[in-house]
Amino acid sequence: MAVQKPTKKHRTGCLIPLGIYIAVLVIGFFTTRPAPITDDFADRASRKFSIATVRESADGFEYGRQTLEGYLERDPERLAFSYLLPEAKITIQVGDIHQAAIIEDHGDWQLIEFNYSNTYMATSIYRAYTDRIEPVSYQLNSSVGDAMAGMIVTIAALFLYLLAVIINFFRNRRAGKARAEFDNS
Repeated sequence: MAVQKPTKKHRTGCLIPLGIYIAVLVIGFFTTRPAPITDDFADRASRKFSIATVRESADGFEYGRQTLEGYLERDPERLAFSYLLPEAKITIQVGDIHQAAIIEDHGDWQLIEFNYSNTYMATSIYRAYTDRIEPVSYQLNSSVGDAMAGMIVTIAALFLYLLAVIINFFRNRRAGKARAEFDNS
């Protein structure tokens, strides 16, 4: 009687597809980031560029958010608030949580970083004066589209992995039958 050798099964390595999947997600995220906008704000970022507004009230300070589009359409004669922040860092809670921080304070003007967080996350940097602002840069950090793209890549990766498992199942089954036929002859 012949000694039967165990059938060597083909296996799909789970770490290789996982590594490829993680690499695709990371590379995809960083290569799809748009470049920061440092000029032509009125055309390219006016609806999303965020500016912090400060209104003094009896209870202290009230903070708000204004877009660059709203700023450009304002009437400077009827300005009821300031653009200078009285604190180093503020939080604006209007359903969403936005933060503005002073990067540099020069007395009569401040360099401010405004982090907007809603269906997209963006950073607006501008010079603030009492009655006006000067945009410096705008950067889109992430958006809902990133999550959608991640889900599509995840579904594609799961489909390919499942396909590899099915192919290996049939390869192993055929190899097992071939080995059994060889041993029986």
